[in-house]
Amino acid sequence: MKGSILIQTSTQSKMFGQFLKSRRERLQPEEAGIQMTSGRRRTPGLRREEVAFLSHVSVTYYTWLEQGKDIHPSREVLRNISRALQLNPDEQEHLFNLAYNESFSLPIEKQYDNSLQATIDRLPFPSFVTDQRSQVIFWNQETEKMIFPFSFCVPEERYFLQLLFLQPSFRERIQNWSEFSTYSVAVWRGNYERYPEDPILNQLLLNLKQQSKLFQNLWDQHDIKQKKISFISINDEQDRTHHFRIHSASQVDGNEDLHWCMYVPVS
Repeated sequence: MKGSILIQTSTQSKMFGQFLKSRRERLQPEEAGIQMTSGRRRTPGLRREEVAFLSHVSVTYYTWLEQGKDIHPSREVLRNISRALQLNPDEQEHLFNLAYNESFSLPIEKQYDNSLQATIDRLPFPSFVTDQRSQVIFWNQETEKMIFPFSFCVPEERYFLQLLFLQPSFRERIQNWSEFSTYSVAVWRGNYERYPEDPILNQLLLNLKQQSKLFQNLWDQHDIKQKKISFISINDEQDRTHHFRIHSASQVDGNEDLHWCMYVPVS
């Protein structure tokens, strides 16, 4: 099986294999068109040999993929596996990101163009810029008022996902908490699995697992989402509910590490 650069390190290979395993275990045989036979199945979801058959690869080859072996499947093989596991578009994109990603860690020392702050300040609605770890870099006064007072946090603690789960005052204001938290974890997981050797991401993950059962439960679901339009409803200090449509932009000014979030009011 020929192909381009795939998984470069044992850590990333493990992430790739774990993702395949999680998608295989959630797919029931009848959903994949496999007729059930008598007898109890020992594993949840599909068996490896069933995924291999549906993907037109050998059982040994597919097993190596799940085990994180450093092999190089082609894009055609990945597409076949995506169809076999019935991956949605976000999950298929994540599979290819894991397969062909050539970066294993994010930059530690970072410098950003401060002119972004002046631009954000001009916006009449909450808006902020984060890096791929979810550290909030720039934000405006509407963000302070409606979302969270990030100015009270030192930079080392100003991680959106961490504050979302570990600051009760933040969580309690969000009316659609279940939907928004599930989406946020699924997006962050996509970034984490692309950079599994990043020490800051790993420390954030450890903190969240240790301090939030809510986060741990969502993490165990192994959901993946790409950043797209989403929604949030927030109560202000007078207990009035405000609804926002969240728009996201990646690669701000050509910088792949930056993500721009805009909370546009829904009339």
